[in-house]
Amino acid sequence: MNNRTNRATRSEWHGAAELQRWMPLLFLAFVFLTGGASRSDVASLPLLRAGAVLFGCWAMMGMQRADWLRIRMPLILLSALTLWMAVQLVPMPPSIWQGLAGRELIVAADALLGQPGLWRPISLTPSETWSSLLAMTVPLAALLVAARLGPEDLARVLQALVFIAVASALLGLLQIVSGAGSPAFLYRITNTGSMVGLFANRNHHAVFQACTIIFAAALLRDELMRRQQRTLIQLGLAGATVLCAIMTMLIGSRAGLAAGAAAFVLGYTMLLPAWRSRPAREGHRRPSSTRATWASNWLLVIPPLMLAALFATIWFFADRSTSLSRVADNRVAEDLRVLAWPTIQQMVETHWVAGAGFGSFPAVYRIFEADALLQPAYFNHAHNDWVEILITGGLPFALIVVAAIIWFARAAARGGLQKLVKGHRGDYRLPVIAAVGVLAAASLVDYPLRMPSLQAMLVILATLFACPGSATAQRE
Repeated sequence: MNNRTNRATRSEWHGAAELQRWMPLLFLAFVFLTGGASRSDVASLPLLRAGAVLFGCWAMMGMQRADWLRIRMPLILLSALTLWMAVQLVPMPPSIWQGLAGRELIVAADALLGQPGLWRPISLTPSETWSSLLAMTVPLAALLVAARLGPEDLARVLQALVFIAVASALLGLLQIVSGAGSPAFLYRITNTGSMVGLFANRNHHAVFQACTIIFAAALLRDELMRRQQRTLIQLGLAGATVLCAIMTMLIGSRAGLAAGAAAFVLGYTMLLPAWRSRPAREGHRRPSSTRATWASNWLLVIPPLMLAALFATIWFFADRSTSLSRVADNRVAEDLRVLAWPTIQQMVETHWVAGAGFGSFPAVYRIFEADALLQPAYFNHAHNDWVEILITGGLPFALIVVAAIIWFARAAARGGLQKLVKGHRGDYRLPVIAAVGVLAAASLVDYPLRMPSLQAMLVILATLFACPGSATAQRE
């Protein structure tokens, strides 16, 4: 009887340990499946936010004081951002609200309607700000899930992201084959005819693929440093790296193409030292340098040549939906994002102090929009998230972002920058720093971090990188 009880206890303990291992990866898969768009009317958002709350509750149930202390800085930053969103929804006395910049048109409308004494919140679009407030459930859940992991789990997170990226790339190929209106497109409002994968926007898909190039290259570097070489896994990771690089060319995003090229160069540079110093297989002698051939150094030759040939092929034969052909298009200067820049500057000058409200950009832009730019398509974002921070969140949001940058930079400096490219097995400093850099650079021309899936990815990677080891992960 006691033996059966002990076996049952061991089985329950083993099941709990397996749940601990798989729940963070299930969270990532769930968020990428339901969080590839940021519009407030996306049908999957209620499911995403409810699921995020459940994952967050699961994470909190297993956390202890040491885990809360570990994530105190990112928790303070996300809590401050959440609090500022809530403050923007608090109604203010007319004497204060009417003194805020950019409210003159609404004050005049209230006077015409005979309601000059209304209490209003800072946000000019309270419903959208409420949606933004609810959207904080995803990054907060990601932070709590990350608290259940330790730095030693970073490899598994990167593996999961590579798997998700490959699945998204294959879905993108299916979308092109099946054509517009196919069920393979997960979102009603999307870049129809482009390989958007798990996203609604091709730019965000391309940026994610670019980040994954670095993740796959880092994992491949680790495999090359192993004493026992696992050829199939190495080939799989090499194939994932090349596939993601090819996708950045085909998706049709100029920013994604630039990010993909930089990511491939960085990943290739990271792999060279590992390939040259890899241990010889058991039972095999490493060939001398005089006997080494191009064939034996396939990793050094084939990927660049393959991508160069593909680059040339796409450049000359592809239609205008690809990234390369869009770069060649001489009408880039006519892009609405360029033409709208003077209007966006005016919006910044007006709303930089308190902000117009999270999620308010489309409505506020219509107030400032020049007649010459009127067209059927609407301008949903500034396509420069660093600038939109000031327009919607004002100075408080900007200060929170600056504090987050300082926190991450100090963590990077604390880990040291020596041998950052060469690294060692299990050293994922460069992939995380590079991914943050790619997302930050892409935010200059787009808004990738408004995607719940990319938010969760960034929070988990930054937390595992910048925070000390998890006490919970070590106990279990």
